[in-house]
Amino acid sequence: MVTERTLYPLTPSQETMCYMLKYSLHKQVTNVPVSFATARKLDFSLLAKALNVEIARNDCLRLRFTKSKGKMAQYFLPKYAVDGVRVLHFTDEKSQTAFFEADAAKALRPLKETFRVFFFTDSEGRYGVYLNACHLIMDAFAASVFFRDLFAVYDAISAGTELPAPLSRFEEHLPKEYEYLGSEQYRKDREYFEQFHRGMGCPPFYAGVHGPAMLEKQRRRKPDLTVPVAFDPVHDKAEGLHLYADEETTKLILDWCKEHRVAPEILMQTGYKIYAAALNYRTDDTMMMTLCSRRVTAKEKNMGGCMAQVLQMRTKLPTSLTFSETVKRVSAQRAAHFRHMNFPYIDALEMERKIYHFSQAQGPALMMYTWLPLDALSAEFANDAPDFRFYNPGRYILPLYTFSYLTLDGKRLECRYMYRTNLICRADIEALHEGCFRILRYALAHPDATIEELFDKY
Repeated sequence: MVTERTLYPLTPSQETMCYMLKYSLHKQVTNVPVSFATARKLDFSLLAKALNVEIARNDCLRLRFTKSKGKMAQYFLPKYAVDGVRVLHFTDEKSQTAFFEADAAKALRPLKETFRVFFFTDSEGRYGVYLNACHLIMDAFAASVFFRDLFAVYDAISAGTELPAPLSRFEEHLPKEYEYLGSEQYRKDREYFEQFHRGMGCPPFYAGVHGPAMLEKQRRRKPDLTVPVAFDPVHDKAEGLHLYADEETTKLILDWCKEHRVAPEILMQTGYKIYAAALNYRTDDTMMMTLCSRRVTAKEKNMGGCMAQVLQMRTKLPTSLTFSETVKRVSAQRAAHFRHMNFPYIDALEMERKIYHFSQAQGPALMMYTWLPLDALSAEFANDAPDFRFYNPGRYILPLYTFSYLTLDGKRLECRYMYRTNLICRADIEALHEGCFRILRYALAHPDATIEELFDKY
Protein backbone atom coordinates (compact mmCIF):
# COMPACT_ATOMS: atom_id res chain seq x y z
CA MET A 1 0.00 0.00 0.00
CA VAL A 2 1.45 3.39 -1.03
CA THR A 3 0.64 6.28 1.27
CA GLU A 4 0.62 9.88 0.10
CA ARG A 5 3.46 12.00 1.38
CA THR A 6 4.41 15.65 1.01
CA LEU A 7 7.76 16.23 -0.68
CA TYR A 8 9.72 19.37 0.15
CA PRO A 9 12.79 20.80 -1.61
CA LEU A 10 15.99 21.07 0.39
CA THR A 11 16.61 24.34 2.20
CA PRO A 12 19.76 26.39 1.43
CA SER A 13 21.46 25.03 4.57
CA GLN A 14 20.73 21.48 3.47
CA GLU A 15 21.94 22.28 -0.05
CA THR A 16 25.28 23.28 1.48
CA MET A 17 25.54 19.86 3.09
CA CYS A 18 24.69 18.18 -0.21
CA TYR A 19 27.39 20.28 -1.83
CA MET A 20 29.89 18.81 0.64
CA LEU A 21 28.67 15.31 -0.16
CA LYS A 22 28.92 15.93 -3.90
CA TYR A 23 32.54 17.03 -3.74
CA SER A 24 33.79 14.37 -1.34
CA LEU A 25 34.71 10.82 -2.18
CA HIS A 26 34.23 9.86 1.47
CA LYS A 27 30.65 10.49 2.47
CA GLN A 28 31.06 10.65 6.26
CA VAL A 29 32.06 14.33 5.92
CA THR A 30 28.48 15.30 6.81
CA ASN A 31 28.21 13.13 9.92
CA VAL A 32 27.48 14.88 13.23
CA PRO A 33 28.78 12.37 15.82
CA VAL A 34 28.26 13.52 19.42
CA SER A 35 27.77 12.02 22.86
CA PHE A 36 26.35 13.28 26.13
CA ALA A 37 26.83 11.55 29.47
CA THR A 38 25.75 12.33 33.03
CA ALA A 39 26.49 11.04 36.51
CA ARG A 40 22.73 10.56 36.93
CA LYS A 41 22.00 6.80 36.94
CA LEU A 42 19.74 5.86 34.05
CA ASP A 43 17.43 2.93 33.35
CA PHE A 44 18.33 2.12 29.74
CA SER A 45 15.06 0.28 29.06
CA LEU A 46 13.19 3.40 30.15
CA LEU A 47 15.58 5.56 28.12
CA ALA A 48 14.74 3.48 25.02
CA LYS A 49 11.07 4.34 25.56
CA ALA A 50 12.01 7.99 26.00
CA LEU A 51 13.94 7.87 22.71
CA ASN A 52 10.86 6.77 20.78
CA VAL A 53 8.81 9.50 22.46
CA GLU A 54 11.55 11.95 21.41
CA ILE A 55 11.35 10.73 17.81
CA ALA A 56 7.61 11.47 17.88
CA ARG A 57 8.26 14.95 19.37
CA ASN A 58 11.32 15.90 17.31
CA ASP A 59 10.27 15.75 13.66
CA CYS A 60 13.81 16.08 12.24
CA LEU A 61 14.34 12.48 13.45
CA ARG A 62 11.49 11.43 11.15
CA LEU A 63 12.93 13.29 8.17
CA ARG A 64 13.68 11.11 5.16
CA PHE A 65 15.12 11.81 1.70
CA THR A 66 14.45 10.66 -1.82
CA LYS A 67 15.18 11.68 -5.41
CA SER A 68 12.48 13.63 -7.23
CA LYS A 69 13.03 14.70 -10.84
CA GLY A 70 16.77 14.21 -10.42
CA LYS A 71 17.02 16.31 -7.27
CA MET A 72 17.11 15.51 -3.57
CA ALA A 73 13.80 16.04 -1.81
CA GLN A 74 12.62 15.38 1.74
CA TYR A 75 9.53 14.23 3.55
CA PHE A 76 8.47 13.47 7.12
CA LEU A 77 7.37 10.06 8.32
CA PRO A 78 4.17 10.35 10.38
CA LYS A 79 5.44 7.62 12.72
CA TYR A 80 8.77 5.94 13.36
CA ALA A 81 10.22 3.97 16.27
CA VAL A 82 13.61 2.45 17.00
CA ASP A 83 13.38 -1.25 17.77
CA GLY A 84 15.99 -1.64 20.50
CA VAL A 85 19.17 0.33 21.21
CA ARG A 86 22.56 -1.30 21.70
CA VAL A 87 24.07 -0.66 25.16
CA LEU A 88 27.85 -0.45 25.52
CA HIS A 89 29.94 -0.54 28.71
CA PHE A 90 33.40 1.04 28.48
CA THR A 91 36.09 0.39 31.05
CA ASP A 92 38.49 3.05 29.78
CA GLU A 93 38.34 6.26 27.77
CA LYS A 94 40.55 4.91 24.98
CA SER A 95 38.14 2.11 24.05
CA GLN A 96 35.19 4.50 24.19
CA THR A 97 36.86 6.98 21.83
CA ALA A 98 37.99 4.21 19.48
CA PHE A 99 34.50 2.70 19.21
CA PHE A 100 32.67 5.96 18.63
CA GLU A 101 35.25 7.34 16.21
CA ALA A 102 34.96 4.10 14.23
CA ASP A 103 31.21 4.67 14.04
CA ALA A 104 31.72 8.36 13.22
CA ALA A 105 33.81 7.30 10.24
CA LYS A 106 30.98 5.17 8.81
CA ALA A 107 28.99 7.20 6.31
CA LEU A 108 25.34 7.91 6.89
CA ARG A 109 23.70 7.62 3.47
CA PRO A 110 20.75 10.02 3.67
CA LEU A 111 18.70 8.04 1.15
CA LYS A 112 18.95 4.99 3.42
CA GLU A 113 19.91 6.05 6.96
CA THR A 114 19.71 9.39 8.76
CA PHE A 115 20.94 8.66 12.29
CA ARG A 116 22.33 6.03 14.68
CA VAL A 117 22.04 5.88 18.47
CA PHE A 118 23.90 3.91 21.18
CA PHE A 119 23.53 3.98 24.95
CA PHE A 120 26.64 3.53 27.12
CA THR A 121 28.34 3.72 30.47
CA ASP A 122 31.84 5.16 30.64
CA SER A 123 34.91 4.57 32.80
CA GLU A 124 33.85 7.37 35.18
CA GLY A 125 30.52 5.68 35.91
CA ARG A 126 28.47 8.10 33.84
CA TYR A 127 25.47 7.03 31.76
CA GLY A 128 25.24 8.40 28.25
CA VAL A 129 23.81 8.56 24.77
CA TYR A 130 25.81 8.64 21.54
CA LEU A 131 24.16 10.12 18.46
CA ASN A 132 25.53 10.08 14.93
CA ALA A 133 23.19 12.21 12.80
CA CYS A 134 23.33 13.16 9.15
CA HIS A 135 23.90 16.91 8.82
CA LEU A 136 20.90 17.08 6.48
CA ILE A 137 18.59 16.47 9.45
CA MET A 138 20.51 18.06 12.28
CA ASP A 139 23.23 20.62 12.98
CA ALA A 140 25.23 20.92 16.21
CA PHE A 141 22.68 23.23 17.84
CA ALA A 142 19.92 20.74 17.00
CA ALA A 143 22.00 18.00 18.62
CA SER A 144 22.01 19.93 21.91
CA VAL A 145 18.22 20.34 21.59
CA PHE A 146 17.95 16.57 21.12
CA PHE A 147 19.91 15.74 24.28
CA ARG A 148 18.17 18.35 26.41
CA ASP A 149 14.70 17.22 25.37
CA LEU A 150 15.46 13.50 25.48
CA PHE A 151 16.56 13.67 29.11
CA ALA A 152 13.60 15.91 30.01
CA VAL A 153 11.29 13.30 28.47
CA TYR A 154 13.10 10.53 30.37
CA ASP A 155 12.67 12.39 33.66
CA ALA A 156 8.96 12.91 32.99
CA ILE A 157 8.37 9.23 32.17
CA SER A 158 10.44 8.14 35.17
CA ALA A 159 8.51 10.42 37.54
CA GLY A 160 5.13 9.72 35.93
CA THR A 161 4.57 13.43 35.27
CA GLU A 162 3.46 15.33 32.17
CA LEU A 163 5.88 15.54 29.28
CA PRO A 164 7.75 18.83 28.82
CA ALA A 165 6.32 21.45 26.47
CA PRO A 166 6.52 20.21 22.85
CA LEU A 167 9.37 21.11 20.54
CA SER A 168 8.79 23.38 17.58
CA ARG A 169 8.33 21.57 14.29
CA PHE A 170 10.98 21.83 11.60
CA GLU A 171 8.31 21.05 8.99
CA GLU A 172 6.41 24.21 9.93
CA HIS A 173 9.60 26.24 9.52
CA LEU A 174 10.31 25.08 5.95
CA PRO A 175 7.95 27.53 4.15
CA LYS A 176 9.86 30.42 5.72
CA GLU A 177 13.05 29.14 4.07
CA TYR A 178 11.46 28.90 0.62
CA GLU A 179 9.72 32.28 0.84
CA TYR A 180 13.01 33.97 1.67
CA LEU A 181 14.61 32.85 -1.61
CA GLY A 182 12.14 34.93 -3.63
CA SER A 183 11.98 37.85 -1.24
CA GLU A 184 13.22 41.42 -1.24
CA GLN A 185 15.36 40.53 1.76
CA TYR A 186 17.23 37.95 -0.32
CA ARG A 187 17.98 40.68 -2.89
CA LYS A 188 19.23 43.02 -0.15
CA ASP A 189 21.41 40.30 1.35
CA ARG A 190 22.94 39.55 -2.04
CA GLU A 191 23.61 43.24 -2.58
CA TYR A 192 25.25 43.53 0.85
CA PHE A 193 27.71 40.69 0.24
CA GLU A 194 28.53 41.85 -3.27
CA GLN A 195 29.33 45.33 -1.95
CA PHE A 196 31.37 43.75 0.86
CA HIS A 197 33.54 41.73 -1.53
CA ARG A 198 33.99 44.51 -4.07
CA GLY A 199 34.79 46.94 -1.27
CA MET A 200 37.81 44.83 -0.33
CA GLY A 201 39.47 45.93 -3.55
CA CYS A 202 41.56 42.79 -4.02
CA PRO A 203 41.33 39.01 -3.70
CA PRO A 204 41.61 37.58 -0.18
CA PHE A 205 44.80 36.06 1.19
CA TYR A 206 45.13 32.50 2.44
CA ALA A 207 46.78 32.65 5.88
CA GLY A 208 46.93 28.95 6.69
CA VAL A 209 47.84 27.81 10.20
CA HIS A 210 50.60 25.70 8.65
CA GLY A 211 52.38 28.79 7.30
CA PRO A 212 53.02 29.99 3.72
CA ALA A 213 54.95 26.99 2.32
CA MET A 214 52.02 25.68 0.23
CA LEU A 215 51.31 29.13 -1.19
CA GLU A 216 54.98 29.71 -2.02
CA LYS A 217 55.19 26.38 -3.82
CA GLN A 218 52.22 27.26 -6.03
CA ARG A 219 53.62 30.77 -6.61
CA ARG A 220 56.47 29.23 -8.57
CA ARG A 221 53.98 28.80 -11.39
CA LYS A 222 51.89 31.91 -10.66
CA PRO A 223 53.86 34.58 -8.76
CA ASP A 224 50.86 36.82 -7.96
CA LEU A 225 48.80 34.03 -6.39
CA THR A 226 47.20 34.88 -3.02
CA VAL A 227 44.80 31.96 -2.72
CA PRO A 228 46.30 28.50 -3.34
CA VAL A 229 44.49 25.31 -4.26
CA ALA A 230 43.60 23.98 -0.81
CA PHE A 231 40.57 21.83 -1.62
CA ASP A 232 41.36 18.12 -1.94
CA PRO A 233 38.49 15.60 -2.10
CA VAL A 234 40.88 12.66 -2.42
CA HIS A 235 43.52 13.26 0.25
CA ASP A 236 41.00 14.26 2.89
CA LYS A 237 42.08 12.12 5.82
CA ALA A 238 41.52 14.11 9.01
CA GLU A 239 42.58 13.69 12.61
CA GLY A 240 41.07 15.26 15.68
CA LEU A 241 42.63 16.91 18.69
CA HIS A 242 40.90 18.49 21.66
CA LEU A 243 42.74 20.95 23.87
CA TYR A 244 41.75 23.21 26.75
CA ALA A 245 42.46 26.64 28.13
CA ASP A 246 43.25 26.46 31.84
CA GLU A 247 40.77 27.77 34.39
CA GLU A 248 42.71 30.98 35.03
CA THR A 249 42.86 31.89 31.33
CA THR A 250 39.21 30.96 30.85
CA LYS A 251 38.15 33.21 33.73
CA LEU A 252 40.27 36.04 32.36
CA ILE A 253 38.55 35.75 28.96
CA LEU A 254 35.02 35.44 30.36
CA ASP A 255 35.47 38.36 32.78
CA TRP A 256 36.81 40.58 30.01
CA CYS A 257 33.92 39.59 27.72
CA LYS A 258 31.39 40.40 30.46
CA GLU A 259 32.99 43.76 31.25
CA HIS A 260 33.21 44.81 27.59
CA ARG A 261 30.02 43.09 26.39
CA VAL A 262 31.85 40.99 23.82
CA ALA A 263 30.95 37.44 22.82
CA PRO A 264 33.72 34.91 23.70
CA GLU A 265 33.78 33.72 20.10
CA ILE A 266 34.96 37.20 19.05
CA LEU A 267 38.04 36.88 21.24
CA MET A 268 38.69 33.36 19.97
CA GLN A 269 38.42 34.45 16.33
CA THR A 270 40.67 37.46 17.01
CA GLY A 271 43.31 35.32 18.68
CA TYR A 272 43.30 32.79 15.83
CA LYS A 273 43.45 35.52 13.19
CA ILE A 274 46.38 37.32 14.80
CA TYR A 275 48.28 34.05 15.18
CA ALA A 276 47.65 33.02 11.55
CA ALA A 277 48.61 36.50 10.30
CA ALA A 278 51.87 36.35 12.26
CA LEU A 279 52.76 33.07 10.53
CA ASN A 280 52.01 34.44 7.08
CA TYR A 281 54.14 37.53 6.47
CA ARG A 282 52.26 39.41 9.19
CA THR A 283 49.45 39.93 6.71
CA ASP A 284 46.64 42.36 7.47
CA ASP A 285 44.15 40.23 5.51
CA THR A 286 42.69 37.06 6.99
CA MET A 287 39.52 35.10 6.38
CA MET A 288 37.80 32.31 8.25
CA MET A 289 34.40 30.79 7.71
CA THR A 290 32.11 30.75 10.70
CA LEU A 291 29.04 28.64 11.13
CA CYS A 292 26.02 30.67 12.23
CA SER A 293 23.18 28.72 13.86
CA ARG A 294 20.53 31.11 12.42
CA ARG A 295 18.34 30.42 15.44
CA VAL A 296 17.05 33.77 16.65
CA THR A 297 13.54 33.29 18.01
CA ALA A 298 12.60 31.14 20.99
CA LYS A 299 10.68 28.90 18.59
CA GLU A 300 13.78 28.35 16.42
CA LYS A 301 15.94 27.65 19.48
CA ASN A 302 13.51 24.91 20.49
CA MET A 303 13.65 23.07 17.17
CA GLY A 304 15.66 20.36 15.45
CA GLY A 305 16.68 20.40 11.82
CA CYS A 306 19.60 21.74 9.80
CA MET A 307 19.56 25.55 9.85
CA ALA A 308 23.24 26.49 10.21
CA GLN A 309 24.73 28.67 7.50
CA VAL A 310 28.35 29.46 6.65
CA LEU A 311 29.44 33.11 6.71
CA GLN A 312 32.75 34.34 5.29
CA MET A 313 34.49 36.44 7.91
CA ARG A 314 37.19 38.31 6.03
CA THR A 315 38.80 41.19 7.91
CA LYS A 316 41.58 43.59 7.07
CA LEU A 317 43.39 44.46 10.27
CA PRO A 318 46.21 47.00 9.89
CA THR A 319 49.06 46.17 12.23
CA SER A 320 48.80 49.66 13.76
CA LEU A 321 45.40 48.80 15.31
CA THR A 322 45.33 48.18 19.03
CA PHE A 323 43.86 44.98 20.38
CA SER A 324 40.77 46.84 21.62
CA GLU A 325 40.27 48.39 18.18
CA THR A 326 40.77 45.00 16.55
CA VAL A 327 38.12 43.36 18.73
CA LYS A 328 35.68 46.15 17.88
CA ARG A 329 36.33 45.71 14.17
CA VAL A 330 35.93 41.92 14.25
CA SER A 331 32.80 42.28 16.38
CA ALA A 332 31.30 44.89 14.03
CA GLN A 333 31.86 42.67 11.00
CA ARG A 334 30.27 39.71 12.76
CA ALA A 335 27.24 41.82 13.66
CA ALA A 336 26.94 43.13 10.09
CA HIS A 337 27.24 39.67 8.53
CA PHE A 338 24.79 38.15 11.00
CA ARG A 339 22.14 40.65 9.85
CA HIS A 340 22.38 38.90 6.47
CA MET A 341 22.89 35.37 7.80
CA ASN A 342 20.14 33.78 5.70
CA PHE A 343 21.99 34.35 2.44
CA PRO A 344 22.82 30.88 1.04
CA TYR A 345 26.47 29.91 1.34
CA ILE A 346 26.51 28.34 -2.13
CA ASP A 347 25.33 31.64 -3.63
CA ALA A 348 27.96 33.50 -1.59
CA LEU A 349 30.67 31.08 -2.73
CA GLU A 350 29.79 31.50 -6.41
CA MET A 351 29.71 35.28 -5.97
CA GLU A 352 33.18 35.23 -4.39
CA ARG A 353 34.59 33.05 -7.19
CA LYS A 354 33.13 35.31 -9.86
CA ILE A 355 34.42 38.54 -8.29
CA TYR A 356 37.91 37.21 -7.51
CA HIS A 357 38.21 34.80 -10.48
CA PHE A 358 38.82 31.76 -8.31
CA SER A 359 38.85 28.21 -9.59
CA GLN A 360 36.61 25.58 -7.95
CA ALA A 361 39.59 24.26 -5.97
CA GLN A 362 40.86 27.52 -4.50
CA GLY A 363 39.86 28.32 -0.94
CA PRO A 364 40.93 31.40 1.06
CA ALA A 365 39.58 30.43 4.51
CA LEU A 366 42.17 29.54 7.13
CA MET A 367 39.54 27.46 8.98
CA MET A 368 35.88 26.77 9.53
CA TYR A 369 35.00 27.99 13.02
CA THR A 370 32.02 27.32 15.27
CA TRP A 371 31.23 28.52 18.76
CA LEU A 372 28.79 26.20 20.51
CA PRO A 373 26.51 27.84 23.10
CA LEU A 374 25.81 24.91 25.42
CA ASP A 375 24.18 27.07 28.09
CA ALA A 376 20.90 25.14 28.24
CA LEU A 377 22.69 21.82 28.75
CA SER A 378 24.99 23.39 31.34
CA ALA A 379 22.08 24.76 33.37
CA GLU A 380 20.08 21.53 33.21
CA PHE A 381 22.89 19.18 34.23
CA ALA A 382 25.15 21.42 36.33
CA ASN A 383 25.08 19.04 39.31
CA ASP A 384 25.50 15.79 37.37
CA ALA A 385 29.13 15.92 36.13
CA PRO A 386 27.99 16.18 32.48
CA ASP A 387 30.30 15.25 29.63
CA PHE A 388 29.69 16.44 26.04
CA ARG A 389 31.90 15.23 23.20
CA PHE A 390 32.29 15.41 19.45
CA TYR A 391 34.00 12.61 17.55
CA ASN A 392 36.18 12.81 14.48
CA PRO A 393 34.58 11.32 11.34
CA GLY A 394 38.05 10.84 9.86
CA ARG A 395 37.56 12.89 6.67
CA TYR A 396 37.24 16.59 5.95
CA ILE A 397 37.57 18.43 2.66
CA LEU A 398 38.76 21.77 4.12
CA PRO A 399 42.14 22.21 5.84
CA LEU A 400 40.80 22.81 9.35
CA TYR A 401 37.57 22.84 11.34
CA THR A 402 37.73 24.35 14.82
CA PHE A 403 34.93 24.58 17.32
CA SER A 404 35.09 25.81 20.87
CA TYR A 405 32.78 25.99 23.85
CA LEU A 406 32.72 26.24 27.60
CA THR A 407 32.92 22.89 29.31
CA LEU A 408 29.59 22.13 30.92
CA ASP A 409 30.94 22.97 34.39
CA GLY A 410 31.73 26.46 33.04
CA LYS A 411 35.36 26.34 34.18
CA ARG A 412 37.39 25.82 31.00
CA LEU A 413 37.28 26.63 27.34
CA GLU A 414 37.51 23.50 25.24
CA CYS A 415 38.68 23.62 21.64
CA ARG A 416 38.27 20.72 19.25
CA TYR A 417 40.29 20.71 16.07
CA MET A 418 39.73 18.50 13.01
CA TYR A 419 42.61 18.97 10.58
CA ARG A 420 43.47 17.46 7.22
CA THR A 421 46.69 15.54 7.66
CA ASN A 422 48.08 15.98 4.13
CA LEU A 423 48.44 19.70 4.90
CA ILE A 424 48.48 20.21 8.68
CA CYS A 425 50.21 18.24 11.43
CA ARG A 426 49.50 17.91 15.14
CA ALA A 427 52.38 20.28 15.99
CA ASP A 428 50.72 22.98 13.87
CA ILE A 429 47.50 22.62 15.86
CA GLU A 430 49.25 22.62 19.23
CA ALA A 431 51.14 25.77 18.20
CA LEU A 432 47.90 27.40 17.00
CA HIS A 433 46.14 26.65 20.28
CA GLU A 434 48.99 27.76 22.51
CA GLY A 435 49.69 30.82 20.36
CA CYS A 436 46.08 31.96 20.36
CA PHE A 437 45.78 31.86 24.15
CA ARG A 438 49.24 33.34 24.69
CA ILE A 439 48.22 36.30 22.53
CA LEU A 440 44.90 36.68 24.36
CA ARG A 441 46.45 36.54 27.83
CA TYR A 442 48.88 39.30 26.92
CA ALA A 443 46.33 41.36 24.99
CA LEU A 444 43.71 41.32 27.75
CA ALA A 445 46.34 42.65 30.15
CA HIS A 446 47.55 45.19 27.55
CA PRO A 447 44.48 46.12 25.44
CA ASP A 448 46.31 49.11 23.93
CA ALA A 449 49.04 46.89 22.48
CA THR A 450 49.08 46.98 18.69
CA ILE A 451 48.77 43.94 16.46
CA GLU A 452 52.41 44.51 15.51
CA GLU A 453 53.36 44.10 19.17
CA LEU A 454 51.11 41.05 19.55
CA PHE A 455 52.83 39.35 16.62
CA ASP A 456 55.91 39.05 18.83
CA LYS A 457 53.88 37.17 21.46
CA TYR A 458 52.59 34.31 19.34
